[in-house]
Amino acid sequence: MNKTLVIMVDLLLLLTFLIGCAKTNEQSTELYRPEQDYSWFTMPEDTRKLEIYSPGNMYSSILEPAIEIFKQLYPEIDVSYQIVSDEEFETRIRTEIPAGRGPDLVLVTEYTFPDIYKTMSTDLFEDLNPYFGTDDGIALSDFVIPVMNGGVLNGKRYIAPLAYSASILMTTQSILDEIGLTADEIVTIDGFCEGAARFKEKYPDATLFFDLGGVSPTSGDISTLYRNFGFNLINYETNEVEIDEARFRQYIDLVKLYYDPDYDATDESMWDLPNYSVGGGLHLRCFPYDDQCGKSYWKYRNSVTFMAADGEEPVLFLPQNQNGGVTARMTFGAAIPKGAANKAAAWKLLKILLSDEIQAGHDDSRRGSSYFWSGDPVRLSALKQEIPEGDEFFELMQSPTEVFMTPLIYTNKFIRDNIVPYIRGEASWDDCYKKFLNALELYKDE
Repeated sequence: MNKTLVIMVDLLLLLTFLIGCAKTNEQSTELYRPEQDYSWFTMPEDTRKLEIYSPGNMYSSILEPAIEIFKQLYPEIDVSYQIVSDEEFETRIRTEIPAGRGPDLVLVTEYTFPDIYKTMSTDLFEDLNPYFGTDDGIALSDFVIPVMNGGVLNGKRYIAPLAYSASILMTTQSILDEIGLTADEIVTIDGFCEGAARFKEKYPDATLFFDLGGVSPTSGDISTLYRNFGFNLINYETNEVEIDEARFRQYIDLVKLYYDPDYDATDESMWDLPNYSVGGGLHLRCFPYDDQCGKSYWKYRNSVTFMAADGEEPVLFLPQNQNGGVTARMTFGAAIPKGAANKAAAWKLLKILLSDEIQAGHDDSRRGSSYFWSGDPVRLSALKQEIPEGDEFFELMQSPTEVFMTPLIYTNKFIRDNIVPYIRGEASWDDCYKKFLNALELYKDE
């Protein structure tokens, strides 16, 4: 495979890890606390009990060290912690919590609830604003504020984000020169789409993102570009479908441009490359990209070193969304169910999850990987321990303006069922888009 082709192939891999952005409300760099006086609020009664369970792996890697700290700080509290199967966890979460039972604190990922924002809109979780507003032991200003605002809906802070991913991209100056774009131009949606189109014209066999083989890249293109465009499919505060059709079609047309009905999933020629970093050769790269070990910055520095040795000049950037801002993904969050029996203990555990000990902690059993399987810490002091302050990577990690945990149902069902026929050339845009809108209208009112 042509070396430059490989570079651009991954040029658009960088978007592959992150999935989606269900825009629920405008995010900003201001603290979202509409009510500053919480003198009316009284912390829940301390029951001296805490009940937590998780399905293991990603969840337990975070919860286990946090619970160990909890036991040391609060030996008087009886802790019940269970690891259950994935199937049992899903069943219990979705049946017990609505019935006022279940764990006192639940970790939230894209997989915990089919649609976290629809769940939030049912008022199923505690509003954490008064907790933050009355507890002198924690301050929202100690965190990346736009990320923390990602758990707010209708003025209530239902979720406390724990970790997030920003789709930081890296290409080389030689690629930009070849496609005739500047670093400032490639940052915008229009510039990025134009650059991708120019590269496809030069290299018709290219994939949009770096090709790891084994799976058709179309689904990755759909989910990754969806996030970077920053779409607002359903506004859960107004319960209205909100889509900029022109931008949405621009996104889908880019996926369609790179759609290859004859893609060979068994072709492993992409591995015949200089190994500049895990997963490929000299290319545009995403940090984090399928990062399951919390070492995004280290991998970025490693790539830069090898690129420089090859005489390449790296170009690092974060693509803008349709609003001119930057969308990031909340990879982990935590919520206290309204029906939880031990809210005081749950709040204590949540503060530990937001502490430096957990936010900047590493698991020796996983070769020093972060406690969080993906994403970076939301606590600024912990982020500074992971990434040198003043480094361009650090600055980019603080630049997201909108942070979401997109319901997988958007890309895995509504787009797949209604828009993919257009991508494959099996139906017209008008027919597919009409079905897409109808499906969303029915869904929002369920």
